[in-house]
Amino acid sequence: MTLIVGNTRYRVDFSFSLTVTLMVLFCHDDTVLLCLVSSMLHETGHLAFMYIFHQRIESVTFGAFGVRIDRQFSTALSYKKEAVIAVGGICVNLLVAFMGAVYYYLTDSIFSLKFAAVNIVIAIFNSIPIETLDMGRVLRYTLLCFYDETKCRKILYVISVVSVNLLALVCIIYSFCFGVNLSLIAVTVYLYAITLFKKWS
Repeated sequence: MTLIVGNTRYRVDFSFSLTVTLMVLFCHDDTVLLCLVSSMLHETGHLAFMYIFHQRIESVTFGAFGVRIDRQFSTALSYKKEAVIAVGGICVNLLVAFMGAVYYYLTDSIFSLKFAAVNIVIAIFNSIPIETLDMGRVLRYTLLCFYDETKCRKILYVISVVSVNLLALVCIIYSFCFGVNLSLIAVTVYLYAITLFKKWS
């Protein structure tokens, strides 16, 4: 499904619709809604800084593993501004988590506590220094300030491999202690695949 608003094309991929449908079928609480809303807020953080830096958004695609934002690179940005855009989603999630925690403190609302927890998890996950995640992009732009593109790629690849292996270890320990978490396993396998793809692309 595609919707064009102004000069921006918004597209919902089939994989996104399938993932949401499966989550609704197998998750019988409000976790699905909280995850979707928190993910949208995360992407809003990226979009907000893009608009602040006068970037033209060409398309926004909703997929199974997140949202892809394509820009028209008519205006070159500094590495510092690119890093700010990359970290924008994490900042929004942390801000929402803080507001949810404050609201829970004032009202004892379990829903707001769960909302805060989901946003913290998303923020922590995107803070893992893997190239395809937000912190990996921040690290890339930071490295480009000191090294050329080739050396930057090598350093970032090594850090990404170490990080994804640590994530796999966490996944194994979690599964051993609390039972198998299919979502965590799927994300870990996906990040492994993307990291290897980056190596050979």
